[in-house]
Amino acid sequence: MNLTRGLVLAAALLATRGAQAQGETVLIEQRVLLEEQLTPAAAKRRALEEAMAEAVRRIAGVRVQSSAVSTTTEDHTGTEGRYRSVVQLDAAGRATDARIVDESWETTRAPGIGEQVYYRATFAITVERDQGDPDPTFAVEVSLPKSDYLARSTDVRQNDELVASVQATLASRVYAFSIVDDSVHALVPNEFLSPVDAAPGARFELPDATWRARGLRFRVTLPPVGAPREELLAVVAVRGTGTVTPVNRMSLLEFQRWLVRIPARDRTTGFAPYTVRRTPGLR
Repeated sequence: MNLTRGLVLAAALLATRGAQAQGETVLIEQRVLLEEQLTPAAAKRRALEEAMAEAVRRIAGVRVQSSAVSTTTEDHTGTEGRYRSVVQLDAAGRATDARIVDESWETTRAPGIGEQVYYRATFAITVERDQGDPDPTFAVEVSLPKSDYLARSTDVRQNDELVASVQATLASRVYAFSIVDDSVHALVPNEFLSPVDAAPGARFELPDATWRARGLRFRVTLPPVGAPREELLAVVAVRGTGTVTPVNRMSLLEFQRWLVRIPARDRTTGFAPYTVRRTPGLR
């Protein structure tokens, strides 16, 4: 039983999906240049991500001005920085709902520059404030043995697998997620594996050797066509047992909603970015 990057999980986990958006709503306008290597869909996604981050800054602010939000991967793609600006490690609130109020494409011409195309949009972003303040002694560290993973075949058994190394500073329950664009997939828990109870300071693997020997593996996937894909492994450590189990597939906004409704002192999050590439002749 190979659990893949779309994680083919049969179990229907307890849902928070139907929750109504709470908090404050603000209108944010964004204007994104359609650069040479940026698709229209990617331009729209970037505008939304930047609008979400700006809405959080306006409504809730940030606790500490640091370089965390601008961290980039080794190849300077900005993957981790882009996601972190949305997930907002240092924010005092989270964007939990968004809708487009108005959008358009506009073309400008300037001497020496030529024609440039922009995506302009106005978003209504809802932000929920965190419950309380984080515990500075509570942190979780997550790492991967490499940053590039290969999709060799549509037969996922031939593709590279993710094995994460995780360590939490305090006794907690650990959840793991794969984030791709605006989609979030639960790796842990799944129909076979419950959230992992972490001992203070103990380092462990997800999935561990016992589960991998049984056939439970997190393998990457990639469509037969298209560019390499940047993904993010997010690990959330939570104190206490009252947290509602997340659904196995949700939007980034639903993930934010799930996070913000856990008291800030009882949760902490770690990230590990990686890239999925295809080998020539993927079939």
